[in-house]
Amino acid sequence: MRTNQPIRCYILMVVIVLINVLYISKFFQPQSNEQSSDNDLVPFVTAKSETEANDVITETEVAKKFKENNSATGELNPTHRYKTVHLIDKDSCINTSIIPKSWCLDMDDTPQHVGVDREPPSSIRHYNHEGYEKCLGGKTVVFVGDSRVRYQFMHLASFLVSKRFMRCQDFHSLKGKSGLLPDPECYLIDHKHHKQMSTESWNSWYKESTAMLESSGENSTKQQDSLCDCYRPQPFKPSQTYENRFIKRSTPHGEVNLIYLQNFENIIKMNSEYPPFLSYFPTSSSSKRCDAGECGQGNRTNAFEGNLNATLENILPLLNATHAFVNLGWDHLYNLKAHSEFSCVISEFVQNHPGIEVNLISHISSNFGRVKRKTPPNGFAKALKCASDGVIDRNGIANNVPTNWYWDNQHVLSIINKEFNHQLIETICPLEN
Repeated sequence: MRTNQPIRCYILMVVIVLINVLYISKFFQPQSNEQSSDNDLVPFVTAKSETEANDVITETEVAKKFKENNSATGELNPTHRYKTVHLIDKDSCINTSIIPKSWCLDMDDTPQHVGVDREPPSSIRHYNHEGYEKCLGGKTVVFVGDSRVRYQFMHLASFLVSKRFMRCQDFHSLKGKSGLLPDPECYLIDHKHHKQMSTESWNSWYKESTAMLESSGENSTKQQDSLCDCYRPQPFKPSQTYENRFIKRSTPHGEVNLIYLQNFENIIKMNSEYPPFLSYFPTSSSSKRCDAGECGQGNRTNAFEGNLNATLENILPLLNATHAFVNLGWDHLYNLKAHSEFSCVISEFVQNHPGIEVNLISHISSNFGRVKRKTPPNGFAKALKCASDGVIDRNGIANNVPTNWYWDNQHVLSIINKEFNHQLIETICPLEN
């Protein structure tokens, strides 16, 4: 018996080791090597196995827990380097007393347009400030249109310089937000308190808004420069009103150039002392460039005057444009039929200039006030004679929103302009799936 004792001890040790291995393996299951190609953008909601089905909580409850856990830091929506995942509070999507149909609130209580005729998603992604800079770096984006195009341009230029989306009285009109003051940047897009602007006040606005769109970088160098070939007479005369804006911004991703060319009545006029006919920073002491608000007749020489077709052919190449968002001007003069015909001009231009992407940008629907504009039944793009991918339809975003999201019956405030610019940037740089 003594000779078998070492064998029995050996067998007992082996049995103990096997038991320990089996016990530990229950807690250290091998993980899958498969990862999402965009896993830093995927919401924190994880899938449950069938055996855990009874323990599943709704995405809205998860989002609420996330909001509670992160309220101290203020980081309510997960942020990727170039994108932010806006986690949707689904309860808000069905409460039209808080937010209109096709909109939801995210965890930061910011309205997000989620689209119509679809189940609200658990999250929605948009580029953040660095994503905007990365997308626009090395590009020249030209806007041509009336005041509704101008204010979208101003909103975009403001976001680049302030690094935040402005919140105006439309945002503060939301339930629970009353009493808050609009951000100072709202002055760039909201003339509600300037409805009776005189010549002096309009031209003062040109000066002040131009200065607001500038910023300094390191070593007191300009990070963002702003020019405005601008003047408005009193009484207002479209043919003698000028507003051509030029923004130049330095970023780690290359230089950004944003340009707005005023177009009320399908006529664009360009000053000989401004780009593209003179350098952004003229070196000649003989330059007679007028200051913002002072570029009226007698203080300017027009080097170009032409309609939108001539502007595409003659001005966009001189500006080294990479992208353009254009319309013919006031919609009571140039209706959907006129834009339908012009879509074929754009199609031909793009074929002849493959390095310039041109998008026809729609007017904005409005269901209130003296002027009512209805969205085309099948959408703006399908109503065009030469419809293509080069269309920005702003109607769906602006349709059926509260009246206080406008500052009059034509011009929208901060919430909708933010969505317009998300739409525009994601047209230039589509989000990866």
